Amino acid sequence: MISSSNDVIQTLRTAHQNQTQLNLMADQKANILIGTLALVFTVVLTKLLTLVDNQALLISLVVFILLQMVPLALTVMVLIPKNITGKSTANINDIKNPLFFGFFTQYSQQQYSDFMHGLLVDNESARQLIINDIYQIGVILRRKYMLLRLAYIFALLGFLMAAIVGLLMSIN
Repeated sequence: MISSSNDVIQTLRTAHQNQTQLNLMADQKANILIGTLALVFTVVLTKLLTLVDNQALLISLVVFILLQMVPLALTVMVLIPKNITGKSTANINDIKNPLFFGFFTQYSQQQYSDFMHGLLVDNESARQLIINDIYQIGVILRRKYMLLRLAYIFALLGFLMAAIVGLLMSIN
């Protein structure tokens, strides 16, 4: 069975939309963790001021705060735009991804328009552009989700380590 060209382009559009949604989800997850950590930091730091005499709890909370700095840094790295300027090339024909604003905005609108008109000569060339864009979005997503995974693991580890330190300090 031969698929129509509409099936191919619809499949690529769906994949592209899915990648974009996953990118938004990664940013939302990072924002949720940052918000949660900011709230926890506020509560813990407020409590620290009243615990000067309780050495065990004070040490536990300091360990907690220090360990939670790792997931905070990781989630900020998820949200920091990574390549919004692209690598500057003198020749527009050398840009890595003509669909990504970080690469094409260094050229004039006329240069970009002429370049894209020359590139988009048929459905196959449009498909190739979308396929390349999907791949490059995937590379960004892989990095974001790896950082998010580490951030959530370290956040959990920080809670567990603070609890263990607190228990050990209260036993002694």
